[in-house]
Amino acid sequence: MANMQAMEMLRDLAQRTSDKAVEDLGRLRRQQQESEVQLAQLKRYRDEYQQRLHDSLSNGVSSRRWQDYQQFIGSLDQAIEQQKRRLGAQQQHVDQGVQRWQGERRKLNAYETLHARGERAQARIEARQDQRQSDEMAAQLRRRQQEMSHFD
Repeated sequence: MANMQAMEMLRDLAQRTSDKAVEDLGRLRRQQQESEVQLAQLKRYRDEYQQRLHDSLSNGVSSRRWQDYQQFIGSLDQAIEQQKRRLGAQQQHVDQGVQRWQGERRKLNAYETLHARGERAQARIEARQDQRQSDEMAAQLRRRQQEMSHFD
């Protein structure tokens, strides 16, 4: 019985650990999605700014303004590359989170399997004990009946 309680404690701990891994994975995926949105916004902004530069060129632009456009587009390109690296790192974190969750889930499944086996074994033991008691009571009843029939 104490063994079953220990198994239940281990199973409950594994459940909590698995739940925590799921929460962490959800957080990591949300962060990744936010980074994807930010990257898309940066790309859109760069495209819009590039279009403004193109429109300005058709109307004529000063060399100073041209340098400002080029410098700003360069800054946007750097920000885009930095965001891509951040997104790559976050993808690795998500992959690690998936692996962690899968490992915790396997551990939980193992404890649940062991716990179920223990419950089935305990049920078989109890069923055998009940059968023995029933057999013993039946044997006692037959003895009494035989003893009573000897007195008749």
